[in-house]
Amino acid sequence: METMEMGTSEFPRTSLRDFLRVLFKRKTQILLFFAVTFITVAVATFVAKPTYQAVAQILVKLGRENIYVPASGGSSPVINFNREEQINSEIEILKSRSLAMEVLHSLGPAAVYEDIANEPSGIRAAILPSRGSERTPAEKAFLQMQKALDVQGIKKSNVIEVSFKHTDPETAATVANKLSNLFLDRHLSVHKTPQSYAFFQQQSELLKDKLNTAEARLEELKEKYDLTALDEQQSILLNQTAELRTALNETLSSAVEAENRIEELQQHLAVVPKTIPQGEEIDHNPYLINTLEARLVELQLEEKELLAKYTEQNRLVVNVRDEIRMVHQKLADNEKKQYGSTRSGVNPTHQQLQQELLRSKADYRALIAKSQVQRGQLADYKKELDQLNRVETEYNRLQQEVDVDQQNHRLYLTKFEESRISDAMDTEKIASVSLIEPAQVPLKPVSPKKMLNLVLGLFLGALGGLGLAFFLEYLDDSLGEIDDIEEQLKLPVLGVLPELEKKGH
Repeated sequence: METMEMGTSEFPRTSLRDFLRVLFKRKTQILLFFAVTFITVAVATFVAKPTYQAVAQILVKLGRENIYVPASGGSSPVINFNREEQINSEIEILKSRSLAMEVLHSLGPAAVYEDIANEPSGIRAAILPSRGSERTPAEKAFLQMQKALDVQGIKKSNVIEVSFKHTDPETAATVANKLSNLFLDRHLSVHKTPQSYAFFQQQSELLKDKLNTAEARLEELKEKYDLTALDEQQSILLNQTAELRTALNETLSSAVEAENRIEELQQHLAVVPKTIPQGEEIDHNPYLINTLEARLVELQLEEKELLAKYTEQNRLVVNVRDEIRMVHQKLADNEKKQYGSTRSGVNPTHQQLQQELLRSKADYRALIAKSQVQRGQLADYKKELDQLNRVETEYNRLQQEVDVDQQNHRLYLTKFEESRISDAMDTEKIASVSLIEPAQVPLKPVSPKKMLNLVLGLFLGALGGLGLAFFLEYLDDSLGEIDDIEEQLKLPVLGVLPELEKKGH
């Protein structure tokens, strides 16, 4: 147990001692490698030509390019905007070869890369490979431009960042801005429908002529058959026909009733006599009764006068009363006597039945005449309705043709106006992408980063020197130390002879 602890505690010491031994043994190689590496990195850093990076930013937003209006015009516009897809599409346009070649042709390949025009000659031409010598200067410049150009979308935003690296800061800014400006034009041309303005203008004029022709044929049909509103005319005519048919049925029913009534009246007239006894006239003697009534009144007046002068037992009063009783008796007798006479004449029932018969016959003739008139009107209505039904198919066809032509004409007029507005907006370069930050001339280079390179040179020289020392130690199979001898030979070292210095003769 103690032996194991001793071995474990001695292991780090042995490793550290070996590390230090190798470090001191190979210090010359380590220092030499470190110096060479650091000097090389430092020289390369300070000798390397600085590279500048110009950055431009482009905003991608929802615009008219993302709105789809169906050609039929019956549906609502559809907005198709996926931020990621839209940004990726615009990035691909920015990275396209045609856009880069347009930038190079606009600025000139030699203006962007001066060494393009300088073809290698002499020893340089013999050393450099001839591959690609058939490429044009623009193609060579494009290959270099492709390496220096970086287009990326900024995360969680609608912004695209266009960066271009070049040894000349002004050239870097110029190329980045030129690429961004040409991209705005390319975006418009990509989303623009060519010849749309002239096409919709021509189609709208053709549809206008077609609409005028259809309307003229429809008006000609209306004038020919005196049509104003076919549906209303048919509805009114059907209502009139129905009402007239109902009235005709009522007239015919009334005529049948009148005919039956005539037959009944004729049957009654056949059994009713034309003349009948008018009856007996029974009456009293009016003259005698009137005379007796007048005498009775005179006697009653006389009685009152006498009673005013005399008493009731007076002879005059008694005589007057006796005479009054006698007149009353005669008057009663005469009222009981009657005088009668019999007469005959026209039977009023027969006469009434005859008048009713004449009226019924007149009504019957009027109803028959009325039914004939109604039948004539009904025939006219039916004829007119049949004519409207025959015309209805042609009328509906022409009306539908006019409606379709009107709808198409309005649609193409709308499309024509949209294309006109779109052309105007394209002329003014109004689009869903805009340059929010043009590239500025960079003030500081992005490479080389001197301090970083020097630090990396230090680490690279130190780590490389250590690695080289241990690698050389691994390859060295000589025994130069006592511990190595004892470890390899498994024998103790009894003595060490110092190295004798060589003296010159």
